[in-house]
Amino acid sequence: MSYLIKEIVTVFIRKNKDFDFSDYSTTIKPIVLYNSKINFSIKDKNINIFELYFKNKKFNQQINFAKSHGIYGFGFYYLFSHNQGFHDDSIDLILQNKNININFFLIIKTNETIINSTNFNVSYIYINIKKYFVDHRYIKFNNKSLIGLTQIDFNEKNTIQLREKFREDQLGEIYILSNTSDYKYNLNNRSIFDGLLYFPSYDLLKPINLGDKKITYFYTNLLYINLLNPPINNTNIFRISLPMSKFPVYFENLKNYIFYDYSPEKFYFFNKIIIDWTKQNHDRFNQYIFIDGFNNLKYDDHLGFDNIIFFSKALFEIPLTNNLSNNFNIQYLKSNIFVLIQVHVYYTDLIGEIINKTNNIPVPYDLYITTNSKDKKNIIEYYVKINSNANKYEILIIDNKGRDVIPFLIQLKNVIFKYKYVCHIHTKKHKGKTKLGNYWRQYMYENLLGNKNIIKQILSDFESHRNLGIIYPEHFYKIIEFTTIITKKDLYYINKIFDILFPKIKNRPNNINNFPAGNMVWARTSAIYQIFNEQIIKLCPKELGQGDGTILHAIERFWIYLVKINGYYYKTIFYSM
Repeated sequence: MSYLIKEIVTVFIRKNKDFDFSDYSTTIKPIVLYNSKINFSIKDKNINIFELYFKNKKFNQQINFAKSHGIYGFGFYYLFSHNQGFHDDSIDLILQNKNININFFLIIKTNETIINSTNFNVSYIYINIKKYFVDHRYIKFNNKSLIGLTQIDFNEKNTIQLREKFREDQLGEIYILSNTSDYKYNLNNRSIFDGLLYFPSYDLLKPINLGDKKITYFYTNLLYINLLNPPINNTNIFRISLPMSKFPVYFENLKNYIFYDYSPEKFYFFNKIIIDWTKQNHDRFNQYIFIDGFNNLKYDDHLGFDNIIFFSKALFEIPLTNNLSNNFNIQYLKSNIFVLIQVHVYYTDLIGEIINKTNNIPVPYDLYITTNSKDKKNIIEYYVKINSNANKYEILIIDNKGRDVIPFLIQLKNVIFKYKYVCHIHTKKHKGKTKLGNYWRQYMYENLLGNKNIIKQILSDFESHRNLGIIYPEHFYKIIEFTTIITKKDLYYINKIFDILFPKIKNRPNNINNFPAGNMVWARTSAIYQIFNEQIIKLCPKELGQGDGTILHAIERFWIYLVKINGYYYKTIFYSM
């Protein structure tokens, strides 16, 4: 599976030092599901006293680690098979030690083959679990004791019996939460469920063909989580978070790689989305979110450590880039003009948005702008002169030929060597009913120039990694499926670029999926300087609204190969949704 991600160089922010989040506060109550390793076939639960000691010691460490990172409680699985109960000793450890300050609830699982059996004994289940419900740390929703069941494990008759057992013993009402999240079951049956842990089934995610494989991008899941409100009346919905594990995961039955582009950064934004959703849809006393698997948040595991740090930052609204972990010396870049920003402005109504973004740059920079008429130049110059923080600016009129790409090459071909870093953006926009261009532009601007911390991190990455040649946002989710398409004309012009710049290179690409779609980037000038070539500029066609298959689209796909040929690598970023 590794070959799928071999070419994607995403440098995770892994140098975060751990620190205690205990001084931070939030109304969100994160509950992690503690995945027990217990098997239904276990008959003898006797355990060596030394094993139990070390198990309990480790669990105490896990409890303290979870608490210091904002975890409110644990969900423990209690398993039943043929009237035998099996559970993790950690539950009883909490019950026996009143000093363990952690909340918890139970998720009841059964052997599916016995659900309708005459031997299925609700009374036996109740007797085994009722002692937990009187503990003051047991989690409640609207003053009802939370209990996890699914319709696979409990039918309507059995859930009614269980509710009655609690009432008879004067333990009050129970709040039944299902961890079923799709539409395979009768979710509107109020006698079974009061709430749902909501996470889309894998078969609801849209697969995209990538060569001979099908993949599901993380973005499709983000979009689903963010926009789809389940049509379930009078049922409380709770969002469930999915930490990084060993992605990508291949599902034989789906013939699909799931979340092959997942990363800790995306996990951060994923949690921001479900946290914001929870604040909007639940009152401050019941803002629970659930995390699928404490095993993937372990303090003694590299990936688990990343997960919990990124989750805690999302939970307490701490920006990813607020603590730079490298030796970026901002004073060095303040000592001279090392940074160049080039912008092609076709739509002058966006000049305010552009200047607001470029003003975030925390070091001196020069601003180069191209547009296609004298009237537009006058509008741009009037605004730039009053509002821009640029050290100096230049506005060049170029005929509307080559969109943003050729003006970029023409304006900088004689000055690119004066600078160390360049950022190129343009006024992408769609007229009419579609808003795709607007959303796409905003996404690109936010990730490249969204705030001072983001730009500091980008410049810091360049300064700290001398072989880093280009940085660009990961594919915007709405255009992902189109990035897998490459036409014969695209390949023709890619080969033309090779013929002009690197004629001796014979091993050339025939399929390109990773490139800065939208053609907005930060780059080290020494990694891309050859592209500012007069012969390439002359290959530009007349503007006919071409959707693909021109030298412009070839250049967009050529950036990655250019930096690699020059001995550099590329990095994709995802700082903002």
